Amino acid sequence: MIARVAEQCFWMARYLERVENTARQIQVNVSFLLDADLPELTHWRPMLLVAGELDHFVARFGEPAADRGDRVQDYMVWDDQNPVSLQTSLRSARDNARTIRETISLEMWVGLNSFWLWFHDREAQQIFRRDPHAFYEEIRETCGHLAGTTQDTMLHDEAFDFMRLGTLLERAGQVCRMLDIKYHALGPTSQLPESPAEAAQWLAILRSCSASEAFFKRMSVSPRGPVVAGFLLFEPDFPRSVMHCLTRAWHFMRRIRPSDSLIGQRSTTLMQNLLRTLRATSIERMLERGLHLELDRIVSRVAEISEAIALDYFSPETPIRSESA
Repeated sequence: MIARVAEQCFWMARYLERVENTARQIQVNVSFLLDADLPELTHWRPMLLVAGELDHFVARFGEPAADRGDRVQDYMVWDDQNPVSLQTSLRSARDNARTIRETISLEMWVGLNSFWLWFHDREAQQIFRRDPHAFYEEIRETCGHLAGTTQDTMLHDEAFDFMRLGTLLERAGQVCRMLDIKYHALGPTSQLPESPAEAAQWLAILRSCSASEAFFKRMSVSPRGPVVAGFLLFEPDFPRSVMHCLTRAWHFMRRIRPSDSLIGQRSTTLMQNLLRTLRATSIERMLERGLHLELDRIVSRVAEISEAIALDYFSPETPIRSESA
C-alpha cells in the first residue's frame, strides 16, 4: 500500500473521531451546567486545559474570556486558528478523504462531504445559537452514521485497517482527556464520600462517553469516581474504554504488519509495552499514584505510538529501511 494513502486513511479517521469526541466534551460541559450549581470557570477553563489550548486562547482573547462558555464554545467549534476546533478537524478529515477518493467508498465520501456542507450552512449555525445541545448531538449522530457507513461499504483491507487504527488510538486518548476534565474542574478524585458536584461530574462523563447504560448494566454500585474511572479505563467489553480501544488497535496493528517483517517493530513494541503496563495495574493503584498523572502518562504513550506508526509506515525514510538497504 502506498505510504501516502495509508497516512491519509489513518488521519482522516483520527480527525473524524476527534470531531465526535470534541463535540462530546463540549456537550458534557453544557449538560453539567444544568446538573450542578458551580461557577462557569469550573466547566470551561478545564476544557481548554485538557485540549491544550488555554495558553493560546488567553493570548488571543484575554484571561476573563476563558471563563465564558459562549466564548470558549465559539473557539472550540468555529475558530480556524484553533488546531483542535470542530471546524479545523472536520476540514482536515474532508481534505484527507478528498485525496484518497479512489480508496474510500462513494457512500463514505458523500456522507462526509454532506457533513461538511451542513456544518457551514446557516441552519447549523442557527441550531448552534438556539440549542447547543441539539447541535452537538447532531454532530455525534452524523459521526456515528459515517462510522457505520465505513464499516459496511468499504473493503476490510489495509486501508480499512489503518482507518480503524487511527480511530482507536484517537479514542483512547480522548477518553483519558474526558476523565481528566474532572480533575481540572474539581480536583483529585478522593476515596472519601464524594460531594454532589463530584457525583454530577462523573455522571456527566459517563453520558459524554455514551457509557451510562453499559455502566449500570455491568456494575452493581453507584457511579462513584473510582468505579466510573475504572470502567472507562479497564472494561474490556465496552467499546469506548481505553483497554478495549488499545486491545483492538493492537489487533489492527497485527493485521497491517506481516509477521516476518521488521517494518512496524517500533510501534508494535510500544503498544505491547503499554498494554502490558495497563493489564498489570488497577484503578486502585492508579488512584494511589494520582489519576491525573496516570491519565497524562497514557495520553503521552498513545502519542508516542502514533509517532512510531508514522516512522514505521508513513515516513519515506526510516532507520529500519536505512539499515536494511
